[in-house]
Amino acid sequence: MANQTTSAKKPQKEAKFLLGNLFVDADVTVEPEEPAKVVVAGMTEARIKKEYPEGFFKKAAAVLRGEFQTLFKSSLWFLPAALVFILVLLVAAPFFEQYVMGSGYVFTAGLGVGFPSSGDSINLVVANLYWDVYQPFLMMLAGAAIIVSPFIAGLFYCAKRSYYQDYYKRITRTFFMGFAKYWWKYLITATVGILIALAMGTALLYQMQQEQLGTAGAGSIAAVVLSFIFGAPLLTIPMTMMSLFASYNLRFVDAFKDAIVIIVNNPIITVVVGVISAAPLLLLMAGTIIAVIVAIAMIMAGFVFWALCWTAFANRGMTKCKYLKSETDKKTLAAVRAQGKNNRNDYRAVVGDASSEQPAQSAPKKKQPPKPYQNPKKKKKKK
Repeated sequence: MANQTTSAKKPQKEAKFLLGNLFVDADVTVEPEEPAKVVVAGMTEARIKKEYPEGFFKKAAAVLRGEFQTLFKSSLWFLPAALVFILVLLVAAPFFEQYVMGSGYVFTAGLGVGFPSSGDSINLVVANLYWDVYQPFLMMLAGAAIIVSPFIAGLFYCAKRSYYQDYYKRITRTFFMGFAKYWWKYLITATVGILIALAMGTALLYQMQQEQLGTAGAGSIAAVVLSFIFGAPLLTIPMTMMSLFASYNLRFVDAFKDAIVIIVNNPIITVVVGVISAAPLLLLMAGTIIAVIVAIAMIMAGFVFWALCWTAFANRGMTKCKYLKSETDKKTLAAVRAQGKNNRNDYRAVVGDASSEQPAQSAPKKKQPPKPYQNPKKKKKKK
């Protein structure tokens, strides 16, 4: 007889709304409707809503394909600011290295007749390269990125309107409308993120310099480890805040709170989006040819796709947090109602017990016979 095994289904673990008390519920910002173009007298141009996939990032890719022409034109206004960063990376770096390091290094000292008796140390040259070239160059990149940051507001605003199908054809007006509304938020938030990244890069370069000099110690290693342990998670907060600014009607402080709530309730997708967003920056440092290819790709479609992906990330995070909040509110309301019912039952039980004990405690009163009726008009007889 075959043994029949029944597999018991494990109960699904209920999702908890972490840091739900910090969450500020907000809706997508309603933008002013752009006047429709008049085609014929009394008739305006039709505005057709397109059907996009339900997935958040699938929708972002579909919007890029469906609104590529509009998004590309909007990215052209972002391009001059982005070129500042690209030119510093591709053009200024070689000249700065040549200016600081110079040439004419001799690494063949002491090999035989005809070679000079003294030469340059490879370790010392590499250490100088790390600290005297790469670290100042990293600071120049940070400064260029801060210059670019206010213009991210216009790019994200155009991407948001395309993502939510807020009709616009006046691209220049729309771009600078977003710039005027949100530039200071992006400037402050991006500057904080850039300074965190600069601190992480500086700690790493200092450690590499110390290793070349042979003077690396526990202090420099601890600085690198601590900067990455604390810096990497902190970088996700500016990233999430910038994805919220253009989409949701939130104050700056509320966006900060919601960013923390989104991160702790969506840790995996936050890390994935952060790594993918940082990949182009790392590829720009891989070499001149690869950097040029990446730069062209970013100019053609990369910037707008980056903005759409962050908009989708904010939409996904807020949608999940709204759902968790509604479920938490339902459970809280049910618990309050159950507590109130239990309180009523306890009250009735106490009152019932007291009423049942009352007759035993006090003796029943004897009924007095009714008094005979006497007509008040009759006078009393005199004795």
